[in-house]
Amino acid sequence: MFNFSKLPIFVILPFLFFASSFCSGSEKIKENRSLSEQDLVSKISILKETPQEILVPTKWDVGDTTVSNEDRLDLLIPHVQNVGNAYVGVGSEQNLTIAAWAKSDFIYLMDFTQIVVHANEITILFLKKGEKKEDFIRFWGKEGEKDALELIETSLANPEVYKKVYKQASPFIRKRHRTNLMLSKKYNYQMFQTDDEQYSYIRKLALENRIFPVKGNLLGNTTLIGIGNTLKKVGHKLGIIYFSNAEEYFAYPQEFKNSLINLPVENNSLVVRTISVRKDLFPWSPGSEISTDRGFHYCVQKVTNFQKWLSSGKPGLRSLQVMVEGGTVDKKNGITIVDKEPAVTTPTSTSAPQTNASPPPQ
Repeated sequence: MFNFSKLPIFVILPFLFFASSFCSGSEKIKENRSLSEQDLVSKISILKETPQEILVPTKWDVGDTTVSNEDRLDLLIPHVQNVGNAYVGVGSEQNLTIAAWAKSDFIYLMDFTQIVVHANEITILFLKKGEKKEDFIRFWGKEGEKDALELIETSLANPEVYKKVYKQASPFIRKRHRTNLMLSKKYNYQMFQTDDEQYSYIRKLALENRIFPVKGNLLGNTTLIGIGNTLKKVGHKLGIIYFSNAEEYFAYPQEFKNSLINLPVENNSLVVRTISVRKDLFPWSPGSEISTDRGFHYCVQKVTNFQKWLSSGKPGLRSLQVMVEGGTVDKKNGITIVDKEPAVTTPTSTSAPQTNASPPPQ
């Protein structure tokens, strides 16, 4: 051991001062890290308390609504990659695929059918318990059914409800997993079910309780506007909002406009949607009908641009009109980029025709 007693005092004093500063600096780093963790916990507790709509049974509360039939989500990769911030999406597991590409830091899985909300809660449980992507897939598979049901029994309140949902949904989810694995090979891309890093990322969000399964209708006046208010409350921004093809079923009512305009966004925040109608204008992407007899055209649009369309006062505004008038269509690949702002008009009303129809999840 070095003998400090032989050093002159003018050498020792600066050393002691440096050592003291280093220790206090380490404590400060530790303190800042602790505060950061406290802030994260506080933010999560606020975000998960966003108000939600009360769901009523619908004809879509059946097993096949718990999976997506959009087979060319890979077309979105160049647009959504590393967008970050919060993710809001309707439907189920396809949202996790997009969120992994985007590196979203919070995820709202929103749906107006109780079966999808429950299936999303089961998915989050399986992410937490499945250390590897193979474990997650096995829990939904026939070979892992016994373990899956035991997890549900010991981990979720009202387990009989969730067991029933598992049995309704699992045959369709198993098929979807097989399709996802095939598609990723066919089109040479990675997703959270095929890539260890992406799975680890999504699983970390689940373990840290950053994935929120919420009950909500795009046409409602509670959940979606509540998400915007809650994000504002914690000083966070939206990265991506995913509609699937729900917009095909309605002209934009005022509640929808209010909810979207209320979202706190950045310049790179995106709307992601699909459309299956008007194939003459928006050709289906090649291979998008592999798992179904109906294909899809894909579309991305900056939320700031969409907010201008929603504020334009155009009567009866729908996604189709936004895409026709504002989009640049890639007919070969089946994807549209909406980048044009609405033509200036003299608004007569900010309200669009009302509808009680609820869009089916995809």
